[in-house]
Amino acid sequence: MINYATKYESKIAERFKRASITDADCGHEYTFVDPNSKTIRIGSVNTVPETEYNRTGSNRFGDVYDVGDTLQEMTCGCAPSFSFTIDALDGTDQAIEKSAAKALRRQLDEVTVPNMDKRRIKKWCMGANIQSLEATAPTKSTITGMIIDLGARMTDALVPLENRTLYIGTEYYKLLKQNPDYLGVDALGKEALTKGVVGEFDGNRVKPIPSRYMPAGVYFFIKYKGSTVDPVKLQKYDILPKVQGYSGPVVQGVTYYDSFVLGTKGDGIAVCGNATAILTAPVMAIASHAVTITAASGVVFKYTVDGTNPRYSTTAEVYTAAVELTEGQTMRAIGTKDGCVGVEGTKAYE
Repeated sequence: MINYATKYESKIAERFKRASITDADCGHEYTFVDPNSKTIRIGSVNTVPETEYNRTGSNRFGDVYDVGDTLQEMTCGCAPSFSFTIDALDGTDQAIEKSAAKALRRQLDEVTVPNMDKRRIKKWCMGANIQSLEATAPTKSTITGMIIDLGARMTDALVPLENRTLYIGTEYYKLLKQNPDYLGVDALGKEALTKGVVGEFDGNRVKPIPSRYMPAGVYFFIKYKGSTVDPVKLQKYDILPKVQGYSGPVVQGVTYYDSFVLGTKGDGIAVCGNATAILTAPVMAIASHAVTITAASGVVFKYTVDGTNPRYSTTAEVYTAAVELTEGQTMRAIGTKDGCVGVEGTKAYE
């Protein structure tokens, strides 16, 4: 609402804003098959076990396996939009500073970009294949050990040491910064600041983020740059100078985008948090070759029996009743809940 009793100053008091926190670590290598598509499908070739070479006989290389492949299907599901108008009467006092173009830029900087960052961070955490469930929040004396342990699990999973970024909320960044092993920005070069990096610890670029950007229960997470697909399907922003029923221009826009963790590189994201963010492994039991999962409030369980990871595979099914296994099969299952990541549980045929 405009208060015409007050004379406006010549400049608008702008709020603080910052560039995208996540964009430098996004994966833009994959795109949609055609302009009308909203789904990305990525296939990966599976591997087979090795056996000792046999110097005699007709089958010296061992059993021949059907390699097969795993398909991951990712469908964009986020299309936030906005619309506002600038009344022509406002032009007498704010014609220059409150122009439609500047108002649009302000909307993108203060609303669209932060919301995109928060969704990306949430989806990255939900898709992490490495989880560290810590009931006790980090302290000044424990936070460095937690970060080192999480990074070591990524290294054990063969994730490259370079191109790792530690995303950490300001609450816990304050604790890390007091550690003598933390390297400040002076050791990295001032150019690092342009990407939100303010230091380095245990080989990770350190990127502090507003605590409200972090999903509830997540203390911090480490991301390898090539581990996600972050497509932006559509960015459409318009300034309509004349619209019936409005005396001034109407500004509107929509951003169609989403973020996904690549199944083949799921170990490239590791999350440390409490039980609010990390669901414990499903409680599984088997009898007469049939596997049952104990229900958990608000949790939907997904599973596979073909060896693929239920976190990413298109063959994953929602658990509703006991699943009968055949000889040689193993059931892999995770709990799913919005804003959470589940620890995987397994149960083999017996």
